[in-house]
Amino acid sequence: MKRDPELAQAVRATAYFLWEQDGRPEGRSFDYWLKAKEVLLRRLAYDRWLAEGSPLGRDYDIWVEASKEIDEG
Repeated sequence: MKRDPELAQAVRATAYFLWEQDGRPEGRSFDYWLKAKEVLLRRLAYDRWLAEGSPLGRDYDIWVEASKEIDEG
């Protein structure tokens, strides 16, 4: 995540949004960071799957590729 500042900013913004929606609970920043990362991973994988024409049997491969990008980015 440190290599891609845009991705890091997207995780921060999403985490902040989720935190605000839940009433700003204290001491749970890491939980919201993980939730935000999951949201962005799902969005990235789904967008790629759609862009490829929703191919049968490629969903898992696309998920793995997106996971690597999120973790390494």
